[in-house]
Amino acid sequence: MKERRNTQPLVVRCKLVLVGDVQCGKTAMLQVLAKDCYPETYVPTVFENYTACLELEDQRVELSLWDTSGSPYYDNVRPLCYSDSDAVLLCFDISRPDTVDGSLKKWKTEILDFCPSTRVLLIGCKTDLRTDVCTLMELSNQKQTPVTYEQGSALAKQLGAEAYLECSAFTSEKSIHSVFRTAAMACMNKLQALPKNSPTRRLSKRLLHLPSKTDLLSSTLQEGEDQELLSHVSGEVSGYSHCITPSPLPLWSWGRGGGHGFIRVSC
Repeated sequence: MKERRNTQPLVVRCKLVLVGDVQCGKTAMLQVLAKDCYPETYVPTVFENYTACLELEDQRVELSLWDTSGSPYYDNVRPLCYSDSDAVLLCFDISRPDTVDGSLKKWKTEILDFCPSTRVLLIGCKTDLRTDVCTLMELSNQKQTPVTYEQGSALAKQLGAEAYLECSAFTSEKSIHSVFRTAAMACMNKLQALPKNSPTRRLSKRLLHLPSKTDLLSSTLQEGEDQELLSHVSGEVSGYSHCITPSPLPLWSWGRGGGHGFIRVSC
């Protein structure tokens, strides 16, 4: 009798943090990945935490996806999301050249301060607007043009990013899957290369000197504001291990409280 062998694929867990200016396309990417449809309305993100699974060759990859607010209002809270991140997806809006400046200034500085050893992928969002007539006319009035692929690639080199990818949540679901598949591959290479106790996987010293999570969150809420937000965000940033299970996950549920899902992405 032949001995049975365990044929279940190796599971790799990766944490991805999405950052970028307000309305640059971060949340739309996640909604297309999760629900296979483009969001009809824009709902400002505070902090959302989701889980997705995909298979790459003989490995199953469980992604913990952290959607963050690009608003300056949450600048003191957002750094909590960088803890133990395996890759940061730095997003900008191709139809808004000003978001390129944000990538070079604010986001590069923030990433270097709080997770200097984490791999960064630069993502150009909304490629469909590169040829949109209304967008082109509006930019022309401001003597601007959409960000080109060449400009995005040059920016990625300036940032020291692992890769530059472009996508459109509105017209190309395939491009969204490609972004997260590439990010997963980058994480896998990093996890295999670093020892378990590598100091580069730890949070930078600057973040360790910040006040407690509750103090930070409270500081962003003005007196009289809804404290339900505080409890929600505090729970979300407490650790991504709570949103990953070793068994197949249920279908995605979408809401302000976050959601979990099981997605198989074909290679």
